[in-house]
Amino acid sequence: MANVSCGNSFYVYDLAVDMIRESDVVFERGRRTNMTLEDYIANDSLKLQVAEIRSQQPRFSWKIFSNKKNTYQRKYRILVSSSKELIDSDNGDIWDSGLVTDSSSVAVLYGGSPLSPSKLYYWKVMVVDANGRKSGFSAAKGFVTANELDGFTSMLPIEKQSQQPETITVKGPSTMIDFGKDAFGQLSVRLNSLTGRDTVTVHLGEDLDSSGLVNQKPFGTVRYRKYPLVLDKGYSNYWLVFEALPANTDPNVNSGAVPVLMPGYIGEVMPFRYVQIDNYNHRLVYSNVTRNVMTYPFDDDAADFRSDDTLLNQIWELCKYTMKATSFAGTFVDGDRERITYEADTYINQLSYYAVSEQYSIARNSLERLMYHSTWPTEWILQTALIAYNDYLYTGDISFLKKHYEDLKMRTLWNLHDNDDHLLHSGTDIRDSHLLSHINTHSTYLRDIIDWPPSEQNRYHKKECNTVVNAFYYRGLIIFAEIAAALGNNYDAECFQNLAQKVRDSINVKMLGTDSLYIDAIDSRHSSLHANMMALAMGVPDDSCQNALMKFIKKNGMGCSPYGAQFLLDAVFAAGDANYALQLLTDTTKRSWYQMIRRGSTMTTESWNDSIKKNQDWNHAWGAAPANIICRKLMGIEPTQPGYARVRIAPQTGNLGYAYIKHPTPRGTVVVEISYDKNSAQKLVIDIPPNMTADVILPDGKLKTVGSGHWKFTTSKQ
Repeated sequence: MANVSCGNSFYVYDLAVDMIRESDVVFERGRRTNMTLEDYIANDSLKLQVAEIRSQQPRFSWKIFSNKKNTYQRKYRILVSSSKELIDSDNGDIWDSGLVTDSSSVAVLYGGSPLSPSKLYYWKVMVVDANGRKSGFSAAKGFVTANELDGFTSMLPIEKQSQQPETITVKGPSTMIDFGKDAFGQLSVRLNSLTGRDTVTVHLGEDLDSSGLVNQKPFGTVRYRKYPLVLDKGYSNYWLVFEALPANTDPNVNSGAVPVLMPGYIGEVMPFRYVQIDNYNHRLVYSNVTRNVMTYPFDDDAADFRSDDTLLNQIWELCKYTMKATSFAGTFVDGDRERITYEADTYINQLSYYAVSEQYSIARNSLERLMYHSTWPTEWILQTALIAYNDYLYTGDISFLKKHYEDLKMRTLWNLHDNDDHLLHSGTDIRDSHLLSHINTHSTYLRDIIDWPPSEQNRYHKKECNTVVNAFYYRGLIIFAEIAAALGNNYDAECFQNLAQKVRDSINVKMLGTDSLYIDAIDSRHSSLHANMMALAMGVPDDSCQNALMKFIKKNGMGCSPYGAQFLLDAVFAAGDANYALQLLTDTTKRSWYQMIRRGSTMTTESWNDSIKKNQDWNHAWGAAPANIICRKLMGIEPTQPGYARVRIAPQTGNLGYAYIKHPTPRGTVVVEISYDKNSAQKLVIDIPPNMTADVILPDGKLKTVGSGHWKFTTSKQ
């Protein structure tokens, strides 16, 4: 039987199948229920949803608890059964792996006969550590297979949760309702009419006007709608039905790009924080107003960050909440204006979502969608391999790389390079019909973008062979060589590594000036922030250029969009200038995350402020780069082996006096806490979960390699 008592010092828990840890939760129209999977199987109602596993050979993951340091798994045994009775009696009638000598506890491939569609299965696992300790079997976890086992990403249902207002106030003839934060949702109200002849008007929006009422003419695509309601006599419940906007449903509105549609069991949603009800003559109580909020299932306690800089803490919370709130469609989308999946958004969203949540399926679902609906910017196509490799690195699951290997190779654009200098000469639109059809883009061209909108390009001088594009090209080739090596394709790995080196050499010969700054393009005389920060972020320059590059980068400040800020901060941390990175993160000018908070948005915005972009929106997660930057760079937590088998912890906290982070991984939670005492000695405390190795880089540059457990280090401040 399972042994999961907290009194036991060594046990297995938190089982996941195909990255889904809540495979046994039954939802009804998006709401969690207490029903079992047996209830779900017995009930054919379309009102019920579960996370249907879509693979004939799923992958299993689990976590290990141990009260001993340096705990490593050496063996495991998995049982898969067709009934609860069989799994409880330790009878793996579908598959019994036997005792396997293997340290893998993440993305372990099922090895039995292919599973059948529309079936309920149960599984559990036991492990043996390096010292011979046996865990006993875990509690069993059930899962249901889909009607069609097509191998696509298994997804949890969209979750619906009810919220009451934070405040209700009366302003003349209007009742003002504030839910505290913007969210994608639906509204229901319970209203009273003594006569049955009353009419009220309900306004919903993301912004307020100067009088404190819902802004009926908001800037750009900040959302607003109004609904007249004719009230019935007595108390009645009213559910507002939102019509879908054409931009969110019709590919013809967005030049053929296919929007992500809301599932039928949820219905249409809109982002709103405020509700204003005009001409309602009764007192409105909190319990009579409900906002039903939609998100991908999200554990608010999975991740945390705090420091002695209160503004930095607010920015973390802004970005963390953004990742939760913008997950409403189960796919990373380009805000509410289009609801389209873009590579650039997905790259930033993926890293930031990994930093604040342990749900990995939404990132893979977004990547999978891009494989069939790619977009038009050249650099964004080049980011596809980076997203795919991150999926493998963070989840340990290599199946996506296997399935899409040739398509990922095509998206490196290696076959378009110039035979003489090995660079991409993509300044003229790429209209290769074979390529465009092979990468499944709706567009008739690929076009260099540099940054978006164009006004954010720091006066970049675009020409035929652009430095920014080739920096991404170089990085994509390096990453694809890693992908090829992971799959055992050593020939491709060597070819792409060699090509990458030729590209790097060519960039540094043809695009690096005598002043150690990168020009924007071959035959250009202009050096922009983008050419230099992208080259540094993508690992193009050698150390001899670093001082000149950083001096130039600092002179240009935040001269890029919130999208570009991801790479600017990556570059600054790559150069080891943590204090300047903190300065950028906590800046309070108009081009800052503080500006988003000050303006009243509770999610990150597409642009720094409304004056930059005419169709600005207030729910754009590509602005949430600090979520991943704080985790990956400032606190220095990054996986170096797939599935977090090995992690690097190299904090760069600059002049912060205190910082703490809790970071979820497939193997358990990593905790890093940094403080300075009165003698300026740094105290570093880390917690590493079992079956993980951590390489800890101390401020003095020394490397400490540790296994699981609670570790403390004290060093002098450098």
